[in-house]
Amino acid sequence: MEFSANAVIEAIYNDVNDDGYNETFLVEIIGHEQTETYPKLATTRYTTKGRNICLSWEDGSTSWHSLADVKNSYPILMAEYAVVNKLQHEPAFNWWVKHTLKRKARIIKATKSRYAKRTHKFCIKLPQTVEEALQIDHDTKTTFWRDAITKEMTNNRSAFKFLEEDEIVPVGYKWIKCHMIFDVKTDFTRKARFVAGGHMTDPPSSITYSSVVSKDSVRIAFMLASLNGLSLSATDIGNAYLNAETREKVYTTAGPEFGAELEGRNVIIVRALYGLKSSGAAWRAHLANTLQSLGYTSCLADPDVWFKAAMKPCGFEYYEYVLVYVDDVLVLSHQPEVTMKALETFYRLKDGFAEPDRYLGAEVKKWTFPNDNTKTYWALSSSQYVQEAVKNVEKYLKAYDRTLCKSNQPFPTEYRPKLDTTPLLEDEAINYYQSQLSILRWMVELG
Repeated sequence: MEFSANAVIEAIYNDVNDDGYNETFLVEIIGHEQTETYPKLATTRYTTKGRNICLSWEDGSTSWHSLADVKNSYPILMAEYAVVNKLQHEPAFNWWVKHTLKRKARIIKATKSRYAKRTHKFCIKLPQTVEEALQIDHDTKTTFWRDAITKEMTNNRSAFKFLEEDEIVPVGYKWIKCHMIFDVKTDFTRKARFVAGGHMTDPPSSITYSSVVSKDSVRIAFMLASLNGLSLSATDIGNAYLNAETREKVYTTAGPEFGAELEGRNVIIVRALYGLKSSGAAWRAHLANTLQSLGYTSCLADPDVWFKAAMKPCGFEYYEYVLVYVDDVLVLSHQPEVTMKALETFYRLKDGFAEPDRYLGAEVKKWTFPNDNTKTYWALSSSQYVQEAVKNVEKYLKAYDRTLCKSNQPFPTEYRPKLDTTPLLEDEAINYYQSQLSILRWMVELG
């Protein structure tokens, strides 16, 4: 049973990549034929004999294969084909088709529920709804979650246009569901974020595409800062998306997070609210217009690197650079505060701006060499990020009376995932494991 489950899981995940696009060579099953040695159900209980399957490939060719080969390679596709063509009751199909399709539905359902479920962070319970958050405050005699909700809705106020109770929603607007998501920061501050249900809309890709500066561009920029003797300044733009107007015609119904006096009213979303598919692109376009007004030009090699000609007081000519990663802005210039103060006239900068000691999770350090202390070199390091990640894993394992093993590789050389029949993790542990994969990926990016 475990091996068959592994085969079904592998088929599900091999059919599509991370973006949902088919990457297999098989196009579809286009036919079937009965062979001369078709066995009878009374004589053979489990068999795949008696049928050959015709497959169509991406290069335009077709070929015939035994049912056994197709079943092992594409169990779900073969099972669905059997049902459509009413073959599921034949001896070659009736013993496995129903079981495969049932297992497919269960696996997909379990995967979705496990991915979404997260109950605690830093040993603090994470509410799933506004009502639950307020109930936690009531039970613990605190106002942590209420304060976080109030702060978020105050910052979001400009994103909404409230209709009167008898006012009709304009034609062409679509109702979407909105909800509040909750988190706990590393300093145990409660965080609430009001998010639009972007999954309920289907805008064209032309208004949703948005990019961020690449890691290679960041490293090249730090090198240019050293070569040209430039200073660095970084900032984080507060509530960045809300500075841009929404590109979609959507509205929602106010919930308890809006307050008792507004609950139940129809609300038109007029700003690029978090959760909408077009919000990232809307914000990027808005910031691009601002940088263009300040004289910057987008780089052809990386559109999230902006530059303009500048000159030092000594007459040295160079280019100033602005690097953008969503709402994180890094300026390279001999006077970066000039650009930062200009941005401050357009946006609210969190905690102002300063020379960075961290950027996108990496440590930023200055280096000078003993034999040449006239030049300053910039360096990026992932060591602190790695150390903190290891500490968190050790703390997590300690609760289960386990420790990290000393090894030069994550798995023994003889380990074979397809043959692993150990029990599945519980929902919370699965969620934790997935988060560690994301952290590990970011370690590689930073390093």
